[in-house]
Amino acid sequence: MAGGTFKLSQSKVRPGTYVNVKNGRQPTAASSTRGTAIIPLIDYDWGPRGKWIVVSVDSPDEHQAEFGRSIYDDTNSAMLMIQLMLIGATTVYVYIPDGGTAASADITVGSGSMNVTAKYKGSLGNKIKIVSVANPVDGFDVSVILDGSEVELFEGITTIGELAGKSEYVDFSGTGTMAAFASASLEDGDDTVSGNSGLSDFLDKSEKIRFNCMCFPSTETSLQTALLTKIKYIRESIGWKCQAVAPNYAADYEGIINLVNSFSYGGKDLTISEACAWLAGMTAGADYVTSLTYTVVTNATGVVGEMNNEASIAAIQAGKTFFSVDESGNVILEYDINSRVSIDSETPQDICKNRPLRVYDTFANDLLITFVPGKFDNDEDGWGVMEGLGRSMLQNYEDDGAITNVELDSDFLIDQGKSIGDSVYITVGLQAVDSADKYYFDVIAR
Repeated sequence: MAGGTFKLSQSKVRPGTYVNVKNGRQPTAASSTRGTAIIPLIDYDWGPRGKWIVVSVDSPDEHQAEFGRSIYDDTNSAMLMIQLMLIGATTVYVYIPDGGTAASADITVGSGSMNVTAKYKGSLGNKIKIVSVANPVDGFDVSVILDGSEVELFEGITTIGELAGKSEYVDFSGTGTMAAFASASLEDGDDTVSGNSGLSDFLDKSEKIRFNCMCFPSTETSLQTALLTKIKYIRESIGWKCQAVAPNYAADYEGIINLVNSFSYGGKDLTISEACAWLAGMTAGADYVTSLTYTVVTNATGVVGEMNNEASIAAIQAGKTFFSVDESGNVILEYDINSRVSIDSETPQDICKNRPLRVYDTFANDLLITFVPGKFDNDEDGWGVMEGLGRSMLQNYEDDGAITNVELDSDFLIDQGKSIGDSVYITVGLQAVDSADKYYFDVIAR
């Protein structure tokens, strides 16, 4: 008797029993997780240059040696911005552009000499002091003091060579016997950056991070233009949907949020660039059923650059995002919109609103990580699996309240006539659910 496997598209010639053994557990659609933000620390005075420092909301101070201070140091603008981002984001990728010079010192130790060089470039290294005192048992205790606080203590050191590779703040080198010496300061560290190559490198390296929102705290025209080019490239060429928040940048693009004022926080009036950090973190963490319209900025005490009614209307029409004060005196984000104002007939009409945009963007990202090249067969069997996955995604989005008017059988369809060779053509129908932001009441007197 004839047997074997079969394909639905190919009828068998001989009578027989044909059996396909398949995995009963069908593949499930992957889903992207929001909450990742990125930021460059422009002109920062310490830290590893040209690499990512990944800060988690679960252990925010894990990288204190790399930042040279706690992120809870409210006196430092960069640390304050990371704090603000972590209010909404779960993970923040921090990048310190290259530039500057590392502080150093040559210290006379007994009859020898020891060189101490700051671990990282930047002027914070000038606040490092090295002290050596006799240990009551044996050797010497060597302290690394940063900005008046002891950050490291190495006890019982007998030779200079023992210190090599021990410190997270400085690099020790030299030979000879350790001895006591008074406080020695490192010098000549600076933050000088030549040109914009460091921020250009940041933008290039951002392509490799699957982030949801970037804080780009620069008002320089050429850099903002480069930002727009990069965000467009990531969204439209790489295919990963993300946004960036920038100060006073009318980009007219859904991937850029144009923030035009700020708020008072911790007894300080924030710059717009600093306030971008809060909005970038909140945008990164907001899911596709959440609107940030009228979201309260916790612990903010006032708006810097508050607008009157006419200015607010003009700002919204121009695609500007801003803070205002509600009836209870809370500082709020007025309207969760992006900078897109020019909308043609081919573009979803609600694309300027960030909640609907998050629906479209998150769905696109989910498609990107679910429909991986080479994963499915381009035939009737494979089409059935792909359509099943796609309709499962639509069902999940509908169940979450992200989309409406879903017709599963027609809203995710493979064009079988065009799907030939290694190319699959799929049509997806989405109607995003927006938030009720404007209420119109007709009150009839009786």
